[in-house]
Amino acid sequence: MRKLSVVLSTLGLFALCAPALAQDASPWFLRAGVADLMLADGYTVSVGGGPISGAKLHYGPIYTPMAEIGYSFAPDWSAVATLGFPPAISASGAGSLAPYGKLESTTFGPSAYTIQYQPIHTGIVRPYIGAGLSYMIIFRMHDAVVQNAHLSNNLAPAFEVGSEFALDPQYGVFLEAKKAFLHSKTTGTVGGYPLLGTAALVPWVFSGGMTFHF
Repeated sequence: MRKLSVVLSTLGLFALCAPALAQDASPWFLRAGVADLMLADGYTVSVGGGPISGAKLHYGPIYTPMAEIGYSFAPDWSAVATLGFPPAISASGAGSLAPYGKLESTTFGPSAYTIQYQPIHTGIVRPYIGAGLSYMIIFRMHDAVVQNAHLSNNLAPAFEVGSEFALDPQYGVFLEAKKAFLHSKTTGTVGGYPLLGTAALVPWVFSGGMTFHF
């Protein structure tokens, strides 16, 4: 939540010193930059049919290039597709699973498809909010303590808040925070016993970069 507060504070700071700029004419825009994914540690799991209480997951820092392509279909409304370069992440045990160390790793493709509402189109600060769906597709799995590991793809609701900061009618920068309610079913074996679980990923995604209207 600290990073979300920083984003919102930055938006407010720019709003206090925003001179007027010309309104963008083109309906198409592109945003590109870097995203920081923060995954939750929730994990419900059983091994050999027995539930493991206090199980959690730990992930290292996850940074990945990202891009958004959008089309303004009405004066204040845009349809936006967000794609991230597939990052590789490692899941280690936490809570009661901490002694087991690295459980598995995966490469997955993050994406979101949202409708954004942006009521201000002049001045430096042009805030927006949005809602839609996030989709996660698993490309590869790598075993560690968990053998024959498998994670399921997932489609879930998502919302976002952010702002563009215009440098001229075409170019600018942006800051954005997304929340996606993604979960993934996990299966595999541990010491020959079947593992069945649900990882509550529900990531916050903080991103920033350049924006271009064309």
